[in-house]
Amino acid sequence: MVNLTTVNSALKNFYIQPLREDINLKADPFASRIMKTTNNIVGYNKIVRAALVGANGGAGAGSETGTLPTAGENQYVALESGTKNLYGTLEISDKIVKSATGQNAGAFVNILQQEMDTLTKTLKWNLARQIYGDGSGCLMKVKAAANATVLEAAAGENTRFLLPGLRIDLHRGSDGSVVSGGAGLRIADVDRLTGKVRLSGAVTAEDGDYLTIQGSAGYELTGLGKIFEPITGTAQTLYGVNRSEYSWMRPYMDTAFGAISEAGLQKVLEHLEDSYNITIDHINCGSAAYGHYLELMNKRRRISDVMVLEGGHKAISFNGIPLTRNKFMPDDAIDMYDTGLFTIDQVSDWEWIEGEAKQVLHQVPGKPVYTATVAKYCDLMCALPGGIARVSGVTAAE
Repeated sequence: MVNLTTVNSALKNFYIQPLREDINLKADPFASRIMKTTNNIVGYNKIVRAALVGANGGAGAGSETGTLPTAGENQYVALESGTKNLYGTLEISDKIVKSATGQNAGAFVNILQQEMDTLTKTLKWNLARQIYGDGSGCLMKVKAAANATVLEAAAGENTRFLLPGLRIDLHRGSDGSVVSGGAGLRIADVDRLTGKVRLSGAVTAEDGDYLTIQGSAGYELTGLGKIFEPITGTAQTLYGVNRSEYSWMRPYMDTAFGAISEAGLQKVLEHLEDSYNITIDHINCGSAAYGHYLELMNKRRRISDVMVLEGGHKAISFNGIPLTRNKFMPDDAIDMYDTGLFTIDQVSDWEWIEGEAKQVLHQVPGKPVYTATVAKYCDLMCALPGGIARVSGVTAAE
């Protein structure tokens, strides 16, 4: 018999582990290769990771009877970040639960499975998007529109970070505040070709206003967009460290890479490996750059080996290094990483919020519906930002 007790038990014991594995391994090829750890959590909301700076100072040479090298202990810089709060909530009506008897029990299980599948799929998409974001939560800047239910992407923007069904907030570009009537709107439709987004309610937008997922502005992961952010103004600091004081805190960046070539990419790769004694083991491409690389291989009539990564992700090989396409990166960019430099530091893996009663399902006050929320408290950390690279402005091969 299906009742609240059996549903709670199923969510806690049956559904949570597949959800974790699906999100951790299948959200993104790069993210699936990053170690998840609790070792750097301090207190309940702070991450402190010790970054080793350079080499041990005790090496040296000398004469047969001369003075031995002076010891030089390892030098560390503390990288600090607050844990970010990631949530996902599903909703089930009391009527559905009450009707789950006899032959209807199977129908209820199907409904619950569909809700979990959709929630998991959305959480995977949201995590992958945040991995490449800058922490601001901005999904798209929009054009001015007066009392409109349809907003249009501003020049240079696109709808890649939007999905039908998402609840979003519209923020004023001038001060970041949520505009009147712009909180918790539902996206009814996204037109990828025209850059137009139809909302569940009418709002008045100004040029430069922007969309975020409900309540998420400024609370998202310290993603690659933040790590690759140019050093200007407030972007001077990363993980609590002034990047202008340490060259190893600044990634290699080339904003005018030009025509794609294997030799050009190899040159960047060798610079990173020679400079920091690391090993580049993952290359990520924006959609346009990925297309240019495939065209280059086609012109050379070369067949690239297909590699299968954690979670079943497929990649092509660049001299034995997995090369993948990512829709959340800038179209004309190529990134190079040593995945061992990254960690996802977490208080714990995805868990249901149970409360004092140890119940997953909670009734919404004044409504005949129950909700369940899964949460993860974490952030993306990079111990050596100087050991990764982004080249942009990638164009077709000459």
